[in-house]
Amino acid sequence: MTAGRLRALAESLDPNQRLAAVAALALGASVFLPWWRDPIFGITYIGFRRLTFLELAVLLVAAVVLVLLVRRAEGRVFHLPLSDATLISAAGFWSLLLLATRILDPPARTVAGDTRDYGMRWGIGFAFAAAALLALAGVRERRRRHRGQPEAIAADEDATPFSFPRAPELR
Repeated sequence: MTAGRLRALAESLDPNQRLAAVAALALGASVFLPWWRDPIFGITYIGFRRLTFLELAVLLVAAVVLVLLVRRAEGRVFHLPLSDATLISAAGFWSLLLLATRILDPPARTVAGDTRDYGMRWGIGFAFAAAALLALAGVRERRRRHRGQPEAIAADEDATPFSFPRAPELR
């Protein structure tokens, strides 16, 4: 995509959706920031270097939110079981849960029977903040667009009707 196309897509989103896109980009990028410090050698590891289910899930959440927002900005129509805002906030809360799990259960290194946990670095805090921002953007969007509506109606409003272009008539 070109810069002009990305700008046009960003302008077609409302402010809360733009906030969600920025948060999803930050969440995905955070996996490439320093998350851990080796307790023995003092080497700093990026989140991607210690790749487990949790880091992959965080990357997947960020990618899915970005795809959802780009498709909506392009005017694509698809029906989801929940509204976009609910799905975005759920993605943010799910990422927060994954990151809290990773913080409470850090990787460890065992040398000669001595087990030491890796020390946390600032990148995982950045990921936590991005996930919280993603959840906040989803909650704000839900309150702004679908206040008091049942979820099924909110989901249907997010997907606008699609009409196929008419085929040229044959003579």
